[in-house]
Amino acid sequence: MQEDLSLREQKRLETRLRIEDAATELVDKHSFSEVTIEEICELAGISRRTFFNYFDSKESAVLGAPSADFTEDMRERFLHEPTTNILDLVLNLVEKHMEGYQVEPTILERRKRIANDPDAAAASISRKRAKSFELIRLIEKRLNREPDLRILQGHSVETEAMVIAGVIREALWLSIAAPDCDCSDAFSSRLKDSLTLINDVMKGIRW
Repeated sequence: MQEDLSLREQKRLETRLRIEDAATELVDKHSFSEVTIEEICELAGISRRTFFNYFDSKESAVLGAPSADFTEDMRERFLHEPTTNILDLVLNLVEKHMEGYQVEPTILERRKRIANDPDAAAASISRKRAKSFELIRLIEKRLNREPDLRILQGHSVETEAMVIAGVIREALWLSIAAPDCDCSDAFSSRLKDSLTLINDVMKGIRW
């Protein structure tokens, strides 16, 4: 039974990869706005119904970042797992959420180019903003439960949660779209490198 489950999961992963490969190949050759779900399905050799079993939109297949909500297990771990650093907790949550959505370097390289397409960039920003709202609410809950984790003591919990989520959102964008990011690197490594870049820039700002 365990072997059957493994084979089934492998088949699902192969189908997901085939869809992502077709979606990114088409958009890389043409443009984000020109490519349709029907064209992606045709190239991937699947039905429209199968497409929506794996992705909720064209944006999901092309851009790769998950649009699904955090799972209940992820939420519970974030709210209750012991920590002394709220940022580490947020990073762990994001990395866990992105597991399984990072694919081979060829697709990631295409996505890096696609990220510079204005329509794709707008779609990505919209998706990340929606995901940020969910993350903000979780951060607020954890900080309200454990005030010792707070960093910005002179501001409201809501403001602090927005700042943290905003930094993570921009780091995610850099980890996908920065011209000199190495798509063969692990996602966690690229995300941390992006946060380092943001931190370095902030250090250079003089008010």
